[in-house]
This record gives sequence, C-alpha cells and structure tokens, in this order.
Amino acid sequence: MSEPQHPRTTRDALIVEAIGDIGVLIQRISELEAKTVPLVLDLENKLVESISRVDNHAREKQAEFAVVADRERKTFEEKLNASVAKTVNRMVNEVKRSDGLSVRSQLLIALAIGLTASATSIYGSYWMFGSERDEQAAVGRAVMSVWHELDDKTKATIEQAY
Repeated sequence: MSEPQHPRTTRDALIVEAIGDIGVLIQRISELEAKTVPLVLDLENKLVESISRVDNHAREKQAEFAVVADRERKTFEEKLNASVAKTVNRMVNEVKRSDGLSVRSQLLIALAIGLTASATSIYGSYWMFGSERDEQAAVGRAVMSVWHELDDKTKATIEQAY
C-alpha cells in the first residue's frame, strides 16, 4: 500500500514546487512591470512633446510661408500691372501715330491688347497659385502619413485649420 502513495506524494511535491516557481515568476513580472511603466510613460510624454513641437514648427512655417507668399504676390501683381500698362501705352502710342487707320484695324489692335493682357494675367495667376497648391498638397500628404499617430487635440486643430 505504501507504493501507490509514494508516487502521489512525489507528484504532490512537484506540484507544490511548480506553484512556488510560478509565484516567483509572477513576482519577477511585477518587478519588471514596475520598472517599465515609468519608462513607457516617459516615452509617451516625450512623444506628445515632440508632436507638439512639430505642430508649433509647422504653424510657424505656415505663417512664414503666408507672409512670403503675400509679399511675392504683391510684387508679382505690381510687375504684372506695370508690364500690362507698358504694353497698353505702347500700343496706344502706335495707334495715335497711325493716322487714317480703319475701324477694323483699330478693333484688331484693341483685341490684341486685350488678349495679351488676359494671357499675361492667366499665366501670372497660374504661376503664382499653381506652386502654392503643390506645396499645400505636399503638407497634406505629410500630415496624412502620420495621421493615425496624432492625438485627438492635434487632429482637431488640423481639421479646424483646413
């Protein structure tokens, strides 16, 4: 009778030892968790701080870009107006010098002046606003590539701005 109990006692001893080992493992996991939680929180705070700095930098650059674009637009408009005025004055002077031009010739000259001014305006508008559109698209693609990593406050700020 003692033989059947002996393996059972050994088994019981092994179970008790395994439970003790599991307790040690649980304690080690708790210690590891206590060490890693502050590290993870610190990394999360640094990430939020970095996102905030990038957001602030983007806002500063956007403001700088707006100032530069406005200045360039004004300069371009001034040059465009001067060019159109010069062209119109030159054509008007040519018309004044030519006595005896028919009404048809005068209409063709006026049409040429109008077409030249329109073409110059269209080209200038495309040149000025076409590049801005490309840069805005690049910023949009950059934001969308990290959109899932942004916090709700940053997403709301971006959605309000655009």
